[in-house]
Amino acid sequence: MHKNTKLPMSAIALLPHRPPMLFVDRLLERYGDKAKGEVVMPDRGICFDPDHKFPEFFIEVIAQTMAMANGYDALCDGKNPNDGMLVGIDSFVFAHTAPPGALLHIVIEKSFEFGAVRIIHGEIFHGDVLLAQGDIKVWEDIG
Repeated sequence: MHKNTKLPMSAIALLPHRPPMLFVDRLLERYGDKAKGEVVMPDRGICFDPDHKFPEFFIEVIAQTMAMANGYDALCDGKNPNDGMLVGIDSFVFAHTAPPGALLHIVIEKSFEFGAVRIIHGEIFHGDVLLAQGDIKVWEDIG
């Protein structure tokens, strides 16, 4: 195990993404097939929406939270993280939004795995309010 693996950990230490494509802020928890991340609702940027609905942002923060979890696992194992990408979106629901500057929590769980394909269920919360939830398909280069 790598010596600097204490959570929470900055996303920049776990992901190859950099602004403006780095949306998540920190990985808070990692346990089994689950992880929890954190992000501050933006007031501008690549997914800016004047009505603050941010559907692309919500989908991407779920994907980036999974990528943070994978980066963390690789760090703990002393390996380089695998490449991966978002390849599909299923049954996504946008129930609410949050104002700029709101602290959001992303909860993800891998619900299916077949070879290099994984299905990740994600939920995004502002406090106790569920803002969005859905399933994404990701591909990971498992070498």
